[in-house]
Amino acid sequence: MKRVLIIVGILLIPIVPVVLLVTGVFKSQPVSVKKQTLTVWTTTDEARVFSALIDSYRVQHPYVTIKVTKIRTEGYRDRLLEAWAQGTGPDIFFVPHTWIGAMQSFSSPMPASLAVPVVTSTKGWLGVQTTVTKPAAPAPSISSLRASLVDTITNDIVRDSQVWGFPLAMDTIVTYSNKDLLNNAKIFEPARTWDELTKQILEKNLTIIDDNGAIIQSAVALGTAKNLPYATDLMTLIMMQNGATLIEQSTKKVRFDDSAGEGAFDFFTGFSNPKKTVYSWNASQPNALDAFLKGKVAYYFGTYADRAQITASGLNFNVGPMLHLDATNGDLDAASGATRFIDIPLYEVAMVSKAAATAKRDVTAWNFLRYLARSGTVERYLRTTGRLSALRSILTEQQTDSVKGVYASQLLTTRSWYRGRNIDAATTALEELITSVVVEGESVRSALDLAARRVEATL
Repeated sequence: MKRVLIIVGILLIPIVPVVLLVTGVFKSQPVSVKKQTLTVWTTTDEARVFSALIDSYRVQHPYVTIKVTKIRTEGYRDRLLEAWAQGTGPDIFFVPHTWIGAMQSFSSPMPASLAVPVVTSTKGWLGVQTTVTKPAAPAPSISSLRASLVDTITNDIVRDSQVWGFPLAMDTIVTYSNKDLLNNAKIFEPARTWDELTKQILEKNLTIIDDNGAIIQSAVALGTAKNLPYATDLMTLIMMQNGATLIEQSTKKVRFDDSAGEGAFDFFTGFSNPKKTVYSWNASQPNALDAFLKGKVAYYFGTYADRAQITASGLNFNVGPMLHLDATNGDLDAASGATRFIDIPLYEVAMVSKAAATAKRDVTAWNFLRYLARSGTVERYLRTTGRLSALRSILTEQQTDSVKGVYASQLLTTRSWYRGRNIDAATTALEELITSVVVEGESVRSALDLAARRVEATL
């Protein structure tokens, strides 16, 4: 009898775990992790752009629900403030990089640790086992960010030794030219410098004006504010290229009203001054991009984002780097006193709101944001959007691309200048500076002095 019991026991050994599993004794118990919902506001990308990226993130963070909403750019800042006041604002929000200073008081900087619960499920012979760990996740150091990102980005996002946001992509302003208009003027190569552009205007009759003084064909769209995309970016770029210090950061003093800035401003507005030999544009012209698409402008300064619309128009166009003082050596760099290429960056940063910190969601928000900004995830994002990278490692590949190469190669020499707290007021001051001289006939000196005081008040 004893032998029979032993044999039966041996036979039951493999069956017992199955019975226990079925009855729930060995059944995986639900893991309790506090659920969180992150809201993300963007003005550029549709929510579907992030869908696959969010799904990948939730594999190890299933307790986090992420809702992305695209918001209209009109009144965006007011909508943010109103939503936060009502307790419905976003945890993560995308803004132009020039807004960083203005949004700091509503934001939470990156914490030292980005550690959040990680849920791992493994399937074994006893069923699915779920475990929760909280592995160490130190925030990336500022030095590592400087090594991986384009220089101007770390200069923008790092303030008071803290990181305030991450970009996912970049853009810059380049030179588009109408090949048919250049061919007709017997211009074999597009201008590479400002001097070459002025010579083409003077010697090749690129600008055509009728007997009534109306511009029939424009050599270049430049020198105005309202009908010129990126007008203040172009004006301040020319100032920096001419050796002007726009803002002295140590003293918070505006310096674009010095001789270098004044000379550059006079050059910029000269293209819209009928008394100047380079006169090619004025405030009564249509939007510069629209005029370029219709074949009425030989040179247009635009971004990579503009390229899709230009291509769709069927225009026979060429793309080259932004114009400089010297095609080989670049421009006059006030900071170093040397000649270096200076270009303009255009990009958005994703920031984490102070409301997220109040609700104790800021670490999760930063963890997700860091996931989005890391190389592997960004590559997927860029494949979906077709945009230019802010990471040096990816730009190395993009600069050899037959289409993106011109833009990507220029990103390393981009430079921001505004670090104040009211970019809207500063931009308005600069736009009104241009209009007061070009349209209202104000003297350059007095207009620059007034604009400098107005911009300085925003710092």
